[in-house]
Amino acid sequence: METSARVVIIGGGVVGCSILYHLAKRGWKDVVLLERQELTAGSSWHAAGNLFTLTAPGNAAILQKYTIDLYPELEKESGQDCGLHYNSELLVAKDEEEIKTLSIAHAFGKRYGIESEFISAEQAKKLAPTLNTDDLTAILHEKSAGYCDPSSVTHAFAKAARNYGASIHRHTPVLETNQRHDGKWDVVTENGTITTDYVVNAAGLWGREVAALAGITLPLMPVEHHYLVTEEVPEMANLETPHALLSYADANLYMRPEGKGLLIGAYESKCVHWAEDGTPLEFGHELLPDDLSRMEDEFLQAVELMPCLAEAGIKSVINGPMIFSPDLGPLIGPYPGKPGYICANGVMTGFNQGGGIGKVLAEWIIDGEPSLDVSFWDVARYGDYADSHYTKEMTKYWYENRSSRVYPYQTFPAARPMKMSPIHDRLKEAGAVFGETCGWEDAYWYPKNDAERVEEYSYERPAWFAAVARESRAVRETAGLFELTSYGKYMFSGAGAVAFLDRILANKIPELIGKTALCPMLSEMGKVIGDFTVTRLGPERCLVLGSGSMEKIHERWFLAQLPDAGVSYDNLTNSYAGLHVAGPNARAILQTLAPGTSFESADFPFLSGREMALGSCPDALVVRVSYTGECGYEIYMPLEHQAALYDKIIEAGEPHGLTLAGGHALMALRLEKGFAGWGMELTSDYYPNETALARFVRYGKGDFIGRKAALAAKEAGPRESFVQFAVDTKEADPYGGEPVFKDGELVGYTSSGGFGYCAGTSLALGYLQPESIDPDAVYQVDIVGKKCNARLLSAPPVDPEGLRMRR
Repeated sequence: METSARVVIIGGGVVGCSILYHLAKRGWKDVVLLERQELTAGSSWHAAGNLFTLTAPGNAAILQKYTIDLYPELEKESGQDCGLHYNSELLVAKDEEEIKTLSIAHAFGKRYGIESEFISAEQAKKLAPTLNTDDLTAILHEKSAGYCDPSSVTHAFAKAARNYGASIHRHTPVLETNQRHDGKWDVVTENGTITTDYVVNAAGLWGREVAALAGITLPLMPVEHHYLVTEEVPEMANLETPHALLSYADANLYMRPEGKGLLIGAYESKCVHWAEDGTPLEFGHELLPDDLSRMEDEFLQAVELMPCLAEAGIKSVINGPMIFSPDLGPLIGPYPGKPGYICANGVMTGFNQGGGIGKVLAEWIIDGEPSLDVSFWDVARYGDYADSHYTKEMTKYWYENRSSRVYPYQTFPAARPMKMSPIHDRLKEAGAVFGETCGWEDAYWYPKNDAERVEEYSYERPAWFAAVARESRAVRETAGLFELTSYGKYMFSGAGAVAFLDRILANKIPELIGKTALCPMLSEMGKVIGDFTVTRLGPERCLVLGSGSMEKIHERWFLAQLPDAGVSYDNLTNSYAGLHVAGPNARAILQTLAPGTSFESADFPFLSGREMALGSCPDALVVRVSYTGECGYEIYMPLEHQAALYDKIIEAGEPHGLTLAGGHALMALRLEKGFAGWGMELTSDYYPNETALARFVRYGKGDFIGRKAALAAKEAGPRESFVQFAVDTKEADPYGGEPVFKDGELVGYTSSGGFGYCAGTSLALGYLQPESIDPDAVYQVDIVGKKCNARLLSAPPVDPEGLRMRR
């Protein structure tokens, strides 16, 4: 066995073999895969192997499409039949709500080249002769779907990887993974030790145990999952064409042909966890005792859809463990604080996603970053709140609701509350309806009556519409108070702090103490990976504020770039709380709390900040910025000071019409101003010149990370251009991801949307092909299956010159 390698992959399931293949195909031949038993041991061998591409978010659909499209090529490269059957799939609906869900999926897929169409019952019967269409209200046909043979696909990746020069060692359990002083890793096995630059944990069911060898705790939990295979079904025995797969989301059901019988699987209504305290090391190609009573309800609904099942015998029952993250999404990418340690864990649908995950992880290792945004699967997307209790409760909820529709703005009760700020009880007493933001209980809106309090979600305008309208108008007319505790908050200090920030950020760090700048952060390839508010508090001390959802991802980047000396970094996210006062009367309110400080624009202008005594807090960090478009002050303070300062602000605001406002109002107000939001308009899919951040990049300030690549992208011209729309719709507002058409041709998409309560119209932000931009054109946005007219806005509909936030 080798004593050194560039990469050591631990785990011989489909994901590990795909990573090995993609690395070797890129020319990295000095790569090794270690498997404790045989390839496919664990979960891969008993997977159903269904293939589909209509999924969300969009980049997940891209990666699944890549995976499915890769298999024919993989067969040629490996000489291994993958057992491919591209039979297509029928997604069926029995009510109006599911029709809407399928309509959204159909429109969503257009952006990514995923072919689907609504078909008649007669057409469906030709594709799936066993299907009972009597009670169906709609049928969506996904043309590229199918299934594969899991073992064959895994071995095809392994064979192709070997053909490209990679090595695989079976029956080689890993005993230790130890990081050396030089940054390399020693991977200790029963057969010797391999020194490597990168360790990839693709250990499947044993992902937790392998992570623990490196001192890492991953939020993963195994769950039992059933499917059954019938004996020969007469209706299937003499088919002239392959029978389509079937999916019925309302029953958590999936079905496909298996020989001359049928495979029926269900995400049971009662989740049963397995091996909560650790996966047994001796487990391999075994199954768990079955309990078909757990899928009885789902099977009865399957019989309604396919009456032939009523007389079908059961050939075999599969109850095998699968291992999930809290949201059932994979955990991939470099683990924070462990350079060279790469995660590829919790991959639920490995034969849909394995090829794509192998591709992006090979890019991450070789190129330093993936070619598209995968933050929604990043191992660093969870904070410290994701403990074993949280993971168990979340996996239970999402397993039992695996195929349930998810509405715009919907919140979920599982595992909550995780984190509550010191003013949580005060906000609750004030009537707040809470959601969850980055683990924090976050006030979303403040109802005035029971009707506004209803948390019944739909694709149309919600019950809280009037409440959010009231809060939004209060901010525009008097003042609103928001909580911002979930934001990412960092302090950089030391002799090299300003120079360090000037190197990792694309805007110039303010030269004057007390000044603030909006600063994009770019990757080496010039893509947008961060959007920060930077305030220079002292000669070598800067407050940096960013997206809370990206806290651990950004921290990983900060730590990777920090010099050995000269810069002190403190993450204040969990030790500092946040409040935000915004509106025409915001200045007067803060003046009451700090009578010795002038808040007039001449003394405390827009884009400035300072540390000061405010109310009862001796060391508040106050920054004059605005995400609402009004005069606004963000205030950050140690957690222990938040409650008392909140009380002072409420008292000072009473004569000035101060209103509590929630997260929904904040999003509506920023939408009226056309302000970009992280994870929506801003992701690492974009170069800065394509986004609203273009004007904040200072190419002439000197070198900074990503400058060369971003400048080249700017000179080449935008692939897409950021735009704002007013949309003519009376029922459902755009939310994000809707395709945009011009003259019947797909020309762009929305990135976020909603109703502009002060603008009096539905609004959307998004991206268009540059050549399709025409101020006089009529565009159409596909919203829940209806094409709604939209027009481009040349300026925001509220305060287009941006004077209010500067006054």
